[in-house]
Amino acid sequence: MSPARKTKKQISCKKCGCIINPIQHPPDKTWQLISPMPDKEGRVTLTIMGAFRCPECGASVRTAMKKIRGDEIGSGQSKKEMLIQAVSLIKEPTNIENIEIEGISTASVEKAIGLLIEQGQLKGKIQNAKYYPGT
Repeated sequence: MSPARKTKKQISCKKCGCIINPIQHPPDKTWQLISPMPDKEGRVTLTIMGAFRCPECGASVRTAMKKIRGDEIGSGQSKKEMLIQAVSLIKEPTNIENIEIEGISTASVEKAIGLLIEQGQLKGKIQNAKYYPGT
């Protein structure tokens, strides 16, 4: 197979010039790199890297597969901030299982709310798996 021309977003072997199709030949390994310094707007860049094996010569090829800016990753809030924001909007007694935060189990939500109340970051109390907002 003769080496094809490389276009944007294509991966080519530095040894033989073969174009590697990531769908036909998925990466052997992937990992993430976080930029050590934010840009002038304070955004951090997350780079998804991949190590591919060339189907022609067997050489290992490392390349950046995708770059994600900090404002694209999510709302930029930590799970703690999202929990505080969600719980502070509650005005009536609510079952803990009804407080849903992505990536946090119901047991963890209950424990976290209890700790936040103890630390004074939230007002209210937890009793019998219910959150009672305080003023």
